[in-house]
Amino acid sequence: MAYSPPVVLQQSSERIDISRELSYFKDAEAAYTINEIIGQWSELADFERPEETHNFGFTESPYWFHTRVQNRNGPSTDWVLEGMYSIIDRMDLYLVRENGEIERYQAGDAVKFDSRGREHHNINFRFDLQQGETVDLFFRVQTTGAVQMPLVLWTNEAFSASDHQERFLFGLYYGLLLCMAVFNLLIFLSIRDTNYLWYVSYILFYGLLQFSVNGLAFEHLWPDQPWWNNRAISFFIAMGMFSILGFARSFLQLKDNVPWLSRIIVAVMTFFPFMALAAVVYPDYSPVIRITTFVAAVSVLFILAGGLITLYQGFRPARYFMIAWSALLAGMMMYTLKTFGLLPANFLTEYAIQIGSAFEAILLSLAMAARLRMLMLENQKIQEDMNQQLEKRVSERTSELEVVNRKLEALSSTDSLTGLYNRRFFDERLDLEVGRNSRSGPLSLLMVDVDLFKPLNDTHGHLAGDACLRKIAQIIADGVSRKADVVTRYGGEEFAVILPDTGAEGARNRAETIRRSVEQDLDFSWEGQAIEVTVSIGIATIGPGSRVTAEDMIGAADKALYDAKQNGRNTVEFRECSGDSAPGTLITES
Repeated sequence: MAYSPPVVLQQSSERIDISRELSYFKDAEAAYTINEIIGQWSELADFERPEETHNFGFTESPYWFHTRVQNRNGPSTDWVLEGMYSIIDRMDLYLVRENGEIERYQAGDAVKFDSRGREHHNINFRFDLQQGETVDLFFRVQTTGAVQMPLVLWTNEAFSASDHQERFLFGLYYGLLLCMAVFNLLIFLSIRDTNYLWYVSYILFYGLLQFSVNGLAFEHLWPDQPWWNNRAISFFIAMGMFSILGFARSFLQLKDNVPWLSRIIVAVMTFFPFMALAAVVYPDYSPVIRITTFVAAVSVLFILAGGLITLYQGFRPARYFMIAWSALLAGMMMYTLKTFGLLPANFLTEYAIQIGSAFEAILLSLAMAARLRMLMLENQKIQEDMNQQLEKRVSERTSELEVVNRKLEALSSTDSLTGLYNRRFFDERLDLEVGRNSRSGPLSLLMVDVDLFKPLNDTHGHLAGDACLRKIAQIIADGVSRKADVVTRYGGEEFAVILPDTGAEGARNRAETIRRSVEQDLDFSWEGQAIEVTVSIGIATIGPGSRVTAEDMIGAADKALYDAKQNGRNTVEFRECSGDSAPGTLITES
């Protein structure tokens, strides 16, 4: 029987990659037993040495592999054979010793975990190989996924040391993913931004996918559930793609930025929950994993298209998004190139996918932080604009209210009959001017009363009296030329004129002008009958810095008006206000 040259174990052989030492045979009809394979291997097998690890892709046909191992002077007799592709459903190892004895070992992710030689996440077989002994290793592999055969032969001690280091690195990796998920979940609970919820779901499903692909989920989470372990990868691929598509659509705001792509992504998203369900309930798992994997690969193109289009449109968060995805794709590319021998096998290329996905998780988290900051700045600008608009509206309304208030104040300070200021305004203004006079300037007050107004009112009626008062009010207002002078209706037929910065002489001139204008220019008639109307005026004046009150001035002016009435009416009388309402000096003009 012809075989390939044996793999020779030397003293330095603690770890030997035997992936390229395998000859193989495709058992398309699943018809051969181990005895038939041993007897006919030279006729059935393909002995061509592969350039890389055997990879036959998705196939339902069983494959047989063979290699011969000779322990010439190896460092140990206790050996572990590790299958680096941990998601093969079933791998049977038939170890044929020189005496013809056949030992059978079985492992795989569809076989109970405790059937493995070592408690390890990868498929492995443990056996004894004495120095000088040669054995034939036959493998029968059948899986619903891809048939890949990366195999490493270890001494038991070297395997344990490598396992210790690998678990430390996996702890860092999955610890990082868990921290990212918990941290962003707390942010979501705080600000209720659905981007964070999409991101957390993606990290969880992607982390569980990697946990399953690495075989750690089977080892630690469901070691007694090979049925579920066999289907978990398809389930997590479907749910992970559902989450990352939702995240990309939300984060890149594709509904607004690229509506047509948003509709495509929504349609693809609806596909994945059905495939996740199919992974659990559909009897034949093989087509489910194939379809899910294919659509997932296409979906990645849609995600990249969304990132590139929004980046071209100038959407700033797309830069972080594309950098994050570039990190993951770079990791996948490095691992692929290592698999095909185009890059050397080292720590970086061996764990390139984990490193790339770790950077992706961190960068996506930073991308969301940058996006949140951008939204906060936009909201701040909107708030500032709203505040400016609000301030402008408040200012406009305040101005309007001030105008209205001035109108209301004017109405409340105006006599409705004559249009002059009323008694309320007179009292306030006189108090102000008296207070100001205590610091500077003289102040005069004219009290003007219509002579014999009651007989006029009784004889001709109130309408005639009102018309007469309006005419007299106009004459008095015309007789006051300065802006600071104030003309008011004091009450009934009586008027008052406040003259700031006006001494006795100026007050007498103003009063006399008003008296003569009423006497000579009034020209008042009612119902065709001419009516003679005159006024009497009393004047009170205080000098600069006087310590008097408004009541003192009113009292003095009122007494002067009384004197004018007693002296025959149509006269002007003056009294200087001394603060005690004393009569003072009386001057009569007629």
